[in-house]
Order: sequence, then C-alpha cells, then structure tokens
Amino acid sequence: MSDASVHITRWGTSGPRVVLVHGSMQGSAVGGAHHFIAQERLAERGWRLVVPDRPGHGRSADPGRPDDAEADGAWVADLLEDGAHLVGHSFGGCVALAAAAKRPQAVRSLTLIEPALQNLAPRDPRVRRFVLQAAWTMLSSFSATTRARRFLRLMRVPPESGSGASPEELERVGKALLKLKVPSSEVLRHQMETVRREGIPLLLVTGGWSPALEAAAEAAATLGGGQRRVIASEHHFPQGVSDEFNQLLDAFMRESDARRSR
Repeated sequence: MSDASVHITRWGTSGPRVVLVHGSMQGSAVGGAHHFIAQERLAERGWRLVVPDRPGHGRSADPGRPDDAEADGAWVADLLEDGAHLVGHSFGGCVALAAAAKRPQAVRSLTLIEPALQNLAPRDPRVRRFVLQAAWTMLSSFSATTRARRFLRLMRVPPESGSGASPEELERVGKALLKLKVPSSEVLRHQMETVRREGIPLLLVTGGWSPALEAAAEAAATLGGGQRRVIASEHHFPQGVSDEFNQLLDAFMRESDARRSR
C-alpha cells in the first residue's frame, strides 16, 4: 500500500471480504467507521468488513497531497487482496471506481452510494444546476469555514457526519475543497467501460433527494451495465437511514458470489 499510514477499522473475522470507502474532504475528523457505522451489522451476517480512513481523514495522516481519486484508488486496489466486494460513498465512489478499474479481476462486486460522478452527465440540466450551485458556493465564500458550511449544506451532510464540525475543522475542510481533484469525464467513462467489459456486478444506490446525484447514478448504471436502487433519504447518507441498505447490499453481494460460482 502506498499510503502506509492509513488507519483501518475491521469488523468481522470470517467470510468474504468487503472494502468500504468513505467520501468527504481532507481535514475532516470523521473517518470511514463513522460514515459506515450502520454497516458494522453486516459482520453478523457473515461478512468481513475492511473500512479505511482515507489519507487526511479521521485517524489517517495527512498525505501531503490533495484528495485524489486515482491516488487513493491505488492503495484501495491493494486492499482487495485476492478478491473482495467494493463499496464507495460520495467521493469515495470515485475512489472505489478507480480501484475497480485498476484491478477488475479482484472485484467481486462494486456498489456506489450517491457517487460524485456528475462528470458522467455534464449536459444533463440537473447536473448543470448543481454545478452552478457548487460554483456559487466556491466563489461567493470569503472564508474557508463559510465555504465548507455552504458545501456541506448543499450536499445535505448531517451534523454527525461533518456539518456539525468545529470552526477549525471546517476551515481545514474548506481549504481542501478547493484542491479536490475530481476525475474528468474521459477518465470516468473509461473506468465505467472497464467495469462493464470485465463483467463486474454493479449497483448504484441513491436517496432520491438530489436530482444531480440521480442523474449521475443513471449515467453510471447505463455505462457500467448496473442496477439502480433508491433508498428514500432526506440527506446524503442513505446507507444509514435504516437497515434497508444492509439488506440490499447483503443480497446483492450474495447473488454476485453465486453468479461467480456458476
């Protein structure tokens, strides 16, 4: 692994391996275990969960570089070992997709939750409106703290997942937000084509609250040959509103493994 100082939380001691990759921006004290706290229960259903804090997040050290899906995707690909199910949320969806494209043979299934894949549908009017809102958030904010607060509000991030952070933490997040390296349309399309070509089972999950995220998920499912599911949520974390996501993911991963064995 290139980022040797990555902190990893592990739930479960046996069963198929599942790697869960969280989103957010560097400077956040909230790591993967908190973003996916509701998924700890999957260990009781026979899954072995590996939950890293991405570099510069939670308990992982600052990597000295911006949030970068390609760079993070390299060490996430190593976490797959000889085969694992892969789950990514928000910007972590970009990271998971990059990892899957690097080592498609090691990916048993790929699940993306409200992934930051708007560049797959740049001409969709729903995405255009979001891009304008995000640009206004960036350009009209006179401080990093204000920028972070506005962006977290735009993305409907709950207080316990980042929007209730201290001013110092929000300042770090606001600064990191300006440096965030979002994959281009060309890169994302190539990665999605790899997922489809390699036959990786793909599931896109959204909460139904954001037209732009729905548009991105629709484009991703079409390009990657994946399934689409909506788990009604008022915010950006549909994986935590109930046990519905766990039930869906459990069934999807089991079916993916059954198809592989056939």
